[in-house]
Amino acid sequence: MAVKRYCSLFLAGLVIFGGGAAQAQSNLTVEKNRLARLEQSLENRQVELEDIENELLSYEYKLERARESLTELRKEHEASRVELEEARRIHESNGTTDSERRLTKAKHGFAMAERGVDSRSRRLEFIQANHQELLVKLNEEKKAISETKAKISAQQDKIGQVVDSMLAKAEASERRASLANSVKAEEVKPKPPKIKTAAIEKPKKHQVQPEPAPIIKRDIDPELFAYVKREQKRLNDLLSDKDGESKQTFRNLLLKPSDGEYQSFEFLGKNQYRLVATVEAGRQTYKINTWKFRRTIPDEDDGERYVFVFDARRLSRPRLVMYPEYALDALK
Repeated sequence: MAVKRYCSLFLAGLVIFGGGAAQAQSNLTVEKNRLARLEQSLENRQVELEDIENELLSYEYKLERARESLTELRKEHEASRVELEEARRIHESNGTTDSERRLTKAKHGFAMAERGVDSRSRRLEFIQANHQELLVKLNEEKKAISETKAKISAQQDKIGQVVDSMLAKAEASERRASLANSVKAEEVKPKPPKIKTAAIEKPKKHQVQPEPAPIIKRDIDPELFAYVKREQKRLNDLLSDKDGESKQTFRNLLLKPSDGEYQSFEFLGKNQYRLVATVEAGRQTYKINTWKFRRTIPDEDDGERYVFVFDARRLSRPRLVMYPEYALDALK
């Protein structure tokens, strides 16, 4: 990337050209932070995509079982219909106590089979509707991921343009400075005699107490805010659901940052685990027991406290959700 290509040149030379270069460097930092935030957004989107894919796997299994169950019930329904017709025919041709008893039993069996088919059909329709809804979400998430990747590419190009502009200005400034130094060396002028003047005492300035720095409310990236809001709702809905087992797979679940100490997760219920830890900027690898997760932390979040939520409901594809703790304040 262009930023890495010219980084050493910035450090070595640009600072000598004063405020203009400092402002350009500040602009570059802003654009780099935007890129890191986009990369973080992409990683969050990919985590959400994994969640949808996990749900789809679950519903595909449910669909298969529901179809098999409905097929079996329809066979039983057809058999009960045949039995009812046979019992009715026998009872009408030669009515006896036994034939009446058989007819009553056949009617009951047919009614039960009908209710079973109706119930399983409604369940299958419910599962199919949820499955279709998840497919729509999957396509939306894939589209959002593609759009975010395009934004990342455009932002990388923008950073490259900023870098090229800074280099061009730096080179021009260096040429002007070199030319000015050459002109000064050629000009040899006698120095005028120094004239002694009486020292004028400057009036003392009144000491002004500096005003306290204002507390600036932090702007939250809209995509980050939406992501935190969705994940908080998902977690709250899951934990408040009384159905299902409040399973705890891990008694001791540990997080290990790239360059940090082990920290313990807190069990929330329903195989959800949470901790809050300070993060460092850059590309980070977080190890949780035997799993590894790579995440991008923007420079502006260096030293911030992040919330980590580990979803262990599907151990073949566990999820790690993470976001800055200050984003939670925006939800209040």
